Amino acid sequence: MSEAKKNVERTRSIFEEMARTGSNQPLLDLLSDDAVFKLSLPKGTPLSGEFRGRTAILEYFERLEQVLEVLDVKTWDFVGNGDQVIVLGDEQFVVKKTGRTCYSEFAFVLDFSGGKIVRALVIEDLSGVVEAFASAGTRAASRASGA
Repeated sequence: MSEAKKNVERTRSIFEEMARTGSNQPLLDLLSDDAVFKLSLPKGTPLSGEFRGRTAILEYFERLEQVLEVLDVKTWDFVGNGDQVIVLGDEQFVVKKTGRTCYSEFAFVLDFSGGKIVRALVIEDLSGVVEAFASAGTRAASRASGA
C-alpha cells in the first residue's frame, strides 16, 4: 500500500475513533512533537492563531472544550495526495459563551511526514465563535459589512 493510502487510512481511523469515543486523543497520538495546528479564525478568540508543538496543541484542545460543546461531527470524504489528506465533513456545536448552536461544513487538512501529522489546518465557518469574542463595535461593523 502506498504511503498516500496509508495516510488516508490513518486519518479515517483517527476520525472514526474520535467519533466513537468523543476524545481527541487519537489525533493527539499521531501528532509529531513539533506539529502545528491552526483554525481559520481571525485574531481575537481563544482559538485564534497557530499552536506549535505538542504542549501548545494540548492547550488549544483545553481551550476548545471551554469555548465549544460539539454536538455532532460527520465526515463524508477523505482525499489523499501524497503526504496530505483532506477530510470533508460537517459539525454542529454550541458556542458556550452565547449558547448559540451553529452548523458548519469543514475541510480538515493534515500534512504527514513519516506517518506522523506535522501540520493541521481546519477551514470552517466559525463566525459564531468570532461574534462571541468580538467587542460590541466589531460586531456592529461585522453585521454592517455583511460579514
